[in-house]
Amino acid sequence: MKLEEAIRKYELRREEGLRRAEKLRKKYNKWLEKKKRELLKALERLERARPPKKVDERLLQIVEADRRNYVSAMRHALEGIRTMEELGKRLSDLSKIHLDYGKHVMILFEKEVYAINSILKELSEGYSEFMKQLVKVLPPEIEVSTKLEELKRTHEEFVEKKKRLIELAGRVEGERKKVEEVLSSKEFRDIEKEINAVSGRIRSIELELRSKVSKLQKPLKRMRLGGIADEIARDSGVALEKPDEFISLLKSVYPRLDGKARKSAEWLLANFESELLEISKLKRELVELEERKKNVVESIKPVREELGSLERELAVISEELHKLEKKLSKIEKELEGELNKLEEYLGERIER
Repeated sequence: MKLEEAIRKYELRREEGLRRAEKLRKKYNKWLEKKKRELLKALERLERARPPKKVDERLLQIVEADRRNYVSAMRHALEGIRTMEELGKRLSDLSKIHLDYGKHVMILFEKEVYAINSILKELSEGYSEFMKQLVKVLPPEIEVSTKLEELKRTHEEFVEKKKRLIELAGRVEGERKKVEEVLSSKEFRDIEKEINAVSGRIRSIELELRSKVSKLQKPLKRMRLGGIADEIARDSGVALEKPDEFISLLKSVYPRLDGKARKSAEWLLANFESELLEISKLKRELVELEERKKNVVESIKPVREELGSLERELAVISEELHKLEKKLSKIEKELEGELNKLEEYLGERIER
């Protein structure tokens, strides 16, 4: 049997079942109204009934209080029952009221409570019979059409998301190429090479100066001059940080130096200031180069921002697609289950 035919056959049976169920409800709801009237009358008889004579006063007070509560609670519960479905929801309430209060009321009003108990029993049995007949006339809930529609909607959403993902991926690739073109351009590469060269030259000069200064550290330490001399004895870099103080110190200690320390001092006296000027010049060059690099990078800032925005959206869409894939798989399994139920109900094989 084709799926469309199976669904149509099920829907026709269901419509017929719903019509029969409605007739059944009307029939039982009418019966329910009759039983409610009987129960209300029985409660009225209980309410008017006189207690036996010569009853213990304390017992009478307890029973009378429970009788009032019993009648009031029963009437209140009955007000909310208009259909058999509502009866099913309130049967446990009626039973609880009957047990909680009726056990004491029965002591003095046995006949009246038994009459109420009999009607409650009829209501319970009537509801059970109603449900049995309702199950017979109503076909089971089989959600093939619902699942097919849900599958269609989810698949359409998946296709749209997939198209958006492909579009975004293309745009991301385009923006990345723009960034790469700038960062791999000859202008940018030349600037980076110059930055590396200048930075390397600065490090080389500083290293040479510190190497020459380091040869003075032991003699300075032995001299115990304090101040700048002790600082340099601990860290040769201090000489670059305080050049004027260092040169002044160097001139004052030079006559007391010998060997390698004296040669280093001679070199430093001759070259230290010029080397510092060279470092200063190179650092100015480095600042200019870094500024040029920054300008190039700034020129592609809007492109990078757009790229970042697209990549974030791409990540969101990818996650949504992953969730939709899982949802599609879940719906397909649920649909298969509903089709199996439909085949069992119709007793025929359905073409997938």
